[in-house]
Amino acid sequence: MGNKNEPLDEYAEGVDKMQLAEEQVNISKERSVDARYRIHRTTHVNEELLEAELSHDEVDIRHVAINQVLGENDSPQVRQDGDVLIIPVIEEQVEIVRRNVLKEEIHIHKRSKTENFRQSITLRNQEVTIEKEET
Repeated sequence: MGNKNEPLDEYAEGVDKMQLAEEQVNISKERSVDARYRIHRTTHVNEELLEAELSHDEVDIRHVAINQVLGENDSPQVRQDGDVLIIPVIEEQVEIVRRNVLKEEIHIHKRSKTENFRQSITLRNQEVTIEKEET
């Protein structure tokens, strides 16, 4: 035997070859149903009574007119008086001084004039008569 990589055909010259067996494989897919399933769903209802204590706050909002003139450095703050929260609302006002100034005068002159007027016009007059029939 010589080289490992030499073909075997060189040694088998003159020998008849006989094929012993040949295997073949064929692969295919087929869908088959092995089993069927039915699913039933049942819902059970349980009624329970829930009890809880709920609380909430109610507020009463009132606008209280004060109309008090404050000094330049007076600025009331938000304050609490018992269970009442008091929020001051401040408005700046401009003081305007009024005085009368005679700006101008309007002079109207009245003259009386007399003239004669003549024009022919048509006057219309309608009269209505109502009669009642006796049956």
